[in-house]
Amino acid sequence: MKKLAEWISIKKIAVAVGFAFFASMVPNWLLAFIARPSGDDYGYSAASHQTWLHTHSVIEVFRTGLETTKQMCQVWNGDWFSVFIFTLMPEVFVYRSFWIVPVFWTLAMIAATYYMVHEVFTNYFGLKWYEGGVVTLLILLMFYQWIPSSGIGMYWYVGVIHYMMPHVLAMLLIGFLLKYLRTDKFRYIIFSVLGMIAIGGSSYYSTFLVLFSYVLMFVIVKNKRRAGVFAFPTFAGMIALYFQVTAPGNAARVGGEQMGFSVEKAAFTIVEALWQGAVNVVNYWRETSLLFVLLFFVAVVAWECLSEAKLKFEFKYPVLWVGYMFGVYAAMYAPELYAATEVSGGPGTMEYLTFILTSVSSVIYVEGWLLRKLELRHILKRREIYHKCITVPAVFVCLVLCLVFRENLKDSLFYSSCSYIASGQAADFKEQMESQERILRDDSIKEAYLCPTNPEQGPLMHMPVIKNPEAFTNRVVGNFYGKDMVTTTE
Repeated sequence: MKKLAEWISIKKIAVAVGFAFFASMVPNWLLAFIARPSGDDYGYSAASHQTWLHTHSVIEVFRTGLETTKQMCQVWNGDWFSVFIFTLMPEVFVYRSFWIVPVFWTLAMIAATYYMVHEVFTNYFGLKWYEGGVVTLLILLMFYQWIPSSGIGMYWYVGVIHYMMPHVLAMLLIGFLLKYLRTDKFRYIIFSVLGMIAIGGSSYYSTFLVLFSYVLMFVIVKNKRRAGVFAFPTFAGMIALYFQVTAPGNAARVGGEQMGFSVEKAAFTIVEALWQGAVNVVNYWRETSLLFVLLFFVAVVAWECLSEAKLKFEFKYPVLWVGYMFGVYAAMYAPELYAATEVSGGPGTMEYLTFILTSVSSVIYVEGWLLRKLELRHILKRREIYHKCITVPAVFVCLVLCLVFRENLKDSLFYSSCSYIASGQAADFKEQMESQERILRDDSIKEAYLCPTNPEQGPLMHMPVIKNPEAFTNRVVGNFYGKDMVTTTE
């Protein structure tokens, strides 16, 4: 055990976790070059693509995008900012550029999450950059490997922009506000205002996440006058959200009526969100026990890191903190409950990601509280004792538990991606899509008869063209490629 204690260090753990995370993402990045736009991806960007083909003017494409956004906000939804970005799918401009979507936004998620964690761990707790890095990678490992919808997370442009883009901005905005409190540089408030406008016009989930974070920071900060500057991004976000909520197109998603506000419905939503949050925590445990092993490993790593730091932050109220974090997580259930609608795997994905973030935050806060108590009582002052008596045995326990719950590895995105590639399905899908696109990209063909594809495409997002030319996917694919009719040969 002594030799093991001397060998194990946070640096080595960081290297191991980094290798595990990036290795787990390799098959998903390989699939990025096979992934193709699907369904709504074509629908929102069809007019923009045709404008680009006829004018090759970015300004005209932007103008067309604004017209599409105005139309969609009147007839379908109110997410005006994300809808505008929908119209600018990479394939609008460059054929076979869809790989940019999963690769860029996964890298953006990594960078934004690290930016936020680094601000807390390094700049507030005084820890080393790689210590914040290992926590970031563990968060992302849990998120991507058991993500409820890989399409929403990576392979569906509309899903990625509607859910992942606002979340990336939310991580950055939380970091910006922390940065402002530490440096007093007003440019971070300007960045936050711009970011909140974008989030307010895109996602209820990320808006709630940032606003709850602002409230928490305002309560914690002692200089309330200085923290009052939070009002600028908050006000900007609420105005953007107001235009999103009141857009006429929202009625189409909630049974033909505007959502409005009802005290009774709001009270029901709050109670039901708290209940659903608690129920799903139990479901997470039943379905993916390995997730909680990794949360325990986060606790092990954080304990090792915090035990060495000279903590300035006062971890006074662990019960209140954990309760508030659960409230933030439960708030993610509110939009779909209040509107009584769910049209994709997006809500479940955001609930899951927020559960991971709030759980990690709760674990770290409780550990900080324990360490402060131990310091005040002059117990276990030497870091070597922490390392030998707590960290090393805990790492060993984590490894044993990983073996116990190894069946969960078959539910991981890494396993499904590797299986999809190894089975030959990925190669078949690539060949089938190339066959379809040769016909779709031929301007001399106005009525396109395509070979059918399997609707089940592993972790990829795929809404197949079917026999019925009036089906939604057939129509939007036809609009994107300028066809009079699109159908399949069988």
